[in-house]
This record gives sequence, structure tokens and C-alpha cells, in this order.
Amino acid sequence: MKKLAASLCLSCVAVSVVFAADDAMTVQLSDTPAAVQKTIAAEIGNGTVQDVSRSTQNGETIFEVDFAGQAGDERDFTVADDGTLLCTGVALADTPAPVQKTIQAQLSGWPVTGINKNVADTDLSFDVTVAKDGHEKSFNVDAAGNLSSMELALTDAPAAVQATIKAQIANGSLRTIDENFDAEGNSFDVEAVAPDGGRKTFSVAPDGRLLSEGMTLEQVPPAARRTITEKIGDGKILEIDKSLFEKKDGVLPYAVQGRKAGREFDFSVGPRGRFLGMDQ
Repeated sequence: MKKLAASLCLSCVAVSVVFAADDAMTVQLSDTPAAVQKTIAAEIGNGTVQDVSRSTQNGETIFEVDFAGQAGDERDFTVADDGTLLCTGVALADTPAPVQKTIQAQLSGWPVTGINKNVADTDLSFDVTVAKDGHEKSFNVDAAGNLSSMELALTDAPAAVQATIKAQIANGSLRTIDENFDAEGNSFDVEAVAPDGGRKTFSVAPDGRLLSEGMTLEQVPPAARRTITEKIGDGKILEIDKSLFEKKDGVLPYAVQGRKAGREFDFSVGPRGRFLGMDQ
């Protein structure tokens, strides 16, 4: 599945592509956690906070902050409830030249409505949202200017992918599809609402094979759950994906996306609890 910090930060640019974004509400700065207040103070410097909103997205509470800089320019950023700075809004001119070139190549007459610099991930990337005639779409570009992923409609996905998505969703509803571009082969990350109202995520290969599915910690086998809990310690689990195709050290792993001490903490665990190493 896609990196979670990137998906969370798309909220900065006013595009509802993340699960459970409907609970956003304005809050007072004094009502945010101390760690969040500390990060906000460091980010705004001598600026002035204009608005703080809180929402729960992908199971994590985040705070979106709009502020005016000392020169009066308006900016925004997003902070996790543990104080981790997830992303900052930037102008096109403030992105690296290779990133600007890729963004311009993708526009095709669609004006940019927002760019977010993802700073919580080990690998820097930029989420871009464009809009035209009442429609929005988003894509992600890495720091070297490579197009990493692109949001697309169900009808734009290959027929085999569409069939798998429809079968997996059944009586639920589709939220988003992102095509990930990789030299080893593209894949499609899907977020949906299950019939019971819960969040459902999975990844599909271009030929329709189901590559992985998102799981909660409670759905993981007890032995693997213990290892995950021990490894994450006082950190935070953001996502768990069960591989259905690609093996690691001879087993189908549970890939954990986490955050610890404000940084990425991703690792894999076997179904019997064997630690399979940190993931890059």
C-alpha cells in the first residue's frame, strides 16, 4: 500500500481522498495536545494562527493549521497528535526544478490548487492536487521528479483491476484508487468503505491479482501481533498490510507502517511472529 504520510497530507490541499475525513472540526489551539502546540509554535515563528481543525483520518488524529506569516502570506501545514510534522504547504516555485518539471507535464490545463511537501517520510515527496470544471485529481512526485502515484477513476483502471475491485468491495463503496508507478511493476492501491461502514484497503496488480490487504492489529495472528506490539513499543501503528503474493524470507509477511520518535518505523513480521527486518 501507499505511504500513509502522503495520503494524510493530501488533506492539506482540500481534497477528500482519505478515509474518515468527514469529522473535521475547528478547535482552539489551547485544546490541542502539548506536543502539537510545540510543533505549531516552531512552525509559525512570529506568524499568527488563523485556524486549527482536527480530524481522524486512517485511524490517526491530525491537526491542520492555517496561519499567516510575518509578511502576511498565508500558509498551512499538518501535524499528527504526537507532534510529528507531516507536511507543509508549498508553492510550485518552492519545489525542486525536477519536481516542477514533472508537475507542469501533468497539468494539461488543470490549475494547481495545492502542493504539500511530505516531511515525515524518510523519502521526501510532494502531493499535488489540481482542479478543473468542478473535478479534482491528485498525484505524488518524489524529490527527484519521478511520478510516484496518480489518483484515477475506476473506469480508467485496467479491466482486470476493475473486476477485482468490484469483487472486493461487493456491497461497500469505493473511496479512492491510486496507481503506483514502479520499475518492478505498477500496482493499484484501493481504499473503500466496507458494508459494515469500516475501512477496507487492498492492493491489486495490473492483471487483477490481489497483492495485499489491510488489516487491523486484532486481525493479525497472536504470535505476529505480539512481535508487532513489542517492536512498535511506544510508537504508533499507522497501517498493517498482509501480503498475499510476495514472500519475504519464505513466508507471506505482515508489513507494518509505523512512526516512532517522530520518524518512519516500518518493518515486517512473519505469521508465526518471526521478525523479518526493517523495511526501507
